[in-house]
Amino acid sequence: MGEKVTQEIISRPNLFDYFDYRDFLQDFYHFHKKRNTAYSYRLFARKAKLGSPNYLKLVVDGKRRITDRTLYQFSRGLGLNRDEEKYFRELVMYQEVSDPDSKDQHLKALMKYQEKQRTPTPLTETRSRALSDWHHLVIRELVATKGFKEDPSWMVKRLGGKITETQAKESLELLLSLKLLKRNHEGKLEQTEPLLTSSDDVPAHLLRSLHRFYLRRALASIFSVTSDKREMSGLLLAIPANRLKEVKEEIKEFRKKLNRKYGMEKAGEDVFFAGLYLFPITQKAE
Repeated sequence: MGEKVTQEIISRPNLFDYFDYRDFLQDFYHFHKKRNTAYSYRLFARKAKLGSPNYLKLVVDGKRRITDRTLYQFSRGLGLNRDEEKYFRELVMYQEVSDPDSKDQHLKALMKYQEKQRTPTPLTETRSRALSDWHHLVIRELVATKGFKEDPSWMVKRLGGKITETQAKESLELLLSLKLLKRNHEGKLEQTEPLLTSSDDVPAHLLRSLHRFYLRRALASIFSVTSDKREMSGLLLAIPANRLKEVKEEIKEFRKKLNRKYGMEKAGEDVFFAGLYLFPITQKAE
């Protein structure tokens, strides 16, 4: 019998996931190095037609910058399409300009590209196991916060002692097995797909259970969380029956907008839950 050969599946880095072009260049290089051990900085320089064979490494290490003259050469070496090339240009300019107003303009341009490119990954029925307990997806989001530690005791403290160290460890194992988390080339945990959304095949009872949990936490936060860290506001509307669906769609679109705009943040300090609710206060008269 022939020897069974298994091949590691390596995902190509998605440029639109990055706000630091040096991080992208580093991941791009590691991606090609894993696929082909003969890949080198010299090969990249040859494809990009750069004068220095070590130019890519110098840029990654922060010792050189990408200039207007070399920007096109890098785009060619990276094999970027038109949209990727435009995003890469904005990414370089965002990091290299020092004027706050200019930096803000480039950041807004990056956000527009990201909103155009990204579609949240739906949670399938299989992966809906992550909804079986409230803390699984919270830990998944905690991984993306600044200063995350893969230490069960640290995670328990961050979740206010609401779970045990065993639960924290088992949660990480579950998220890895469902491919909601992965390890990068340095062995550190990171999210596989930064943006998630529920799909129609997720069992309704799981979603109802989660909403009950977060509603209870929202009520408790009124007395336990200072107003600068929470937002609770609402309004009463008399909505015609034929426009109720329209209102619901607007709420859903706002939720999606928040997800696209802030779901990629990697430097947050805390995990927040943003709940949007619409329900009838009155009942039909007899």
